Amino acid sequence: MMLSTTIPTIQAFTLVGPSSTKNGHHHLCQSSAGRLSATTVENVEVCGFKDCKRAGGGPRLEKLVNSVLEEKNLLGTINVEICECQGECGYGPNLVVDGKIKNSVKGKDAVLQALGIDDQEEDQE
Repeated sequence: MMLSTTIPTIQAFTLVGPSSTKNGHHHLCQSSAGRLSATTVENVEVCGFKDCKRAGGGPRLEKLVNSVLEEKNLLGTINVEICECQGECGYGPNLVVDGKIKNSVKGKDAVLQALGIDDQEEDQE
C-alpha cells in the first residue's frame, strides 16, 4: 500500500542580514522571480578598490547609483556607500546590494538591473 502526502508550496524569500538593517533584526522580504523590488533594497556598497575604480567603479559609480535613485525618487531611502575590495575586481566594477555581489555594473541599465528596478518609464516613451 502506497501513502500519498501533499507537500505545501513554499514561496521564495530573501533574508536580509543584520548588517543591512537599522535595528539589527532580520527581515524577510518576498522576492518575485528573483528580482528585488526597490523597496526591499536597503544598502548598496560600491567597490572603491583600485581595479574597480579603473573599470568605472568607485566615486563615479557611486554618483551614477545616486543619480538613478534620485531619478526614481528613491534617494535617501537606500544607503549608498563606498566599500573595500570584495575580491572580484576582475569582474568589476562591482556593487554589493544587501550583501550580494553584482559584477560588471557599467552604465545606467546595469545599475537598474543590479538594484532590481524596472525602468518602465523609459519603455513607455
